[in-house]
Amino acid sequence: MIRPSAAPATPEVLVRRRHRFYRRLLVLCVLVMLSLAFPQTLSLVGSVSYLLITVLTTVELSGCLAGGVGRSWSDRLFLALGCTNPFLQLYWLLTPESRRLSGVPLLLITTLFIGWSLVRLVRSLGREPRATRSVVVGAVAGYLLLGLSGGLVLSVLETIQPGSFLANTADGQAAIVRPQAGGRAHSVWELDFARINYFAFVSLTTTGYGDITPAKPPARMASVVLGIAGPLYIAVILGVLINRFKGPEGGAPGN
Repeated sequence: MIRPSAAPATPEVLVRRRHRFYRRLLVLCVLVMLSLAFPQTLSLVGSVSYLLITVLTTVELSGCLAGGVGRSWSDRLFLALGCTNPFLQLYWLLTPESRRLSGVPLLLITTLFIGWSLVRLVRSLGREPRATRSVVVGAVAGYLLLGLSGGLVLSVLETIQPGSFLANTADGQAAIVRPQAGGRAHSVWELDFARINYFAFVSLTTTGYGDITPAKPPARMASVVLGIAGPLYIAVILGVLINRFKGPEGGAPGN
């Protein structure tokens, strides 16, 4: 018996689904940022939210929200990257601190997946007819996603090459990653990456306070990439929002 194919979603349904995705993504990004502000009490919330962000972007941006009716080969590849990423995150978090190479696969997959996710998110925002509040929420969520993903990549770099980032103090330079409860960490999970994520946002916004220094070449190049990606994302998003601020017929933006 041949089953009838499912009817494609209407434009109104797609718009509502996109807006729901933007709101959920923003909430998860905010939860991660709160966990970085209070790492001693909310570290589990942050780790779970990271995983949920990966699942959410994989599900929503691998299909119709990316612009296609069915899944093409690029959609399937994006889906495969997104499904692999959470397992690599868990593997990296649970491995001993001494196993430095455990983060290499996560570093490669996360960089590719997040870059591709942001491209698809910008395309999704570009399909909006007007710059409503929900669209602005999506733009902000994308910026936070870029910063948090940059922080994850820099954190993985630190575990692969300890001492990649150093704090500048009155007594010289010191490592900025340390065990959360004192003593030696038995797994990556027990390391405190809050300051690296702070540095990622400082690099993203090109603020440059000078309190943290990338000390090794890969860390320096990653910081440069973040410094370029931040203004570039803002420039692209501003172009998208300005072109759609009054809507296709010149009306005022809606809710």
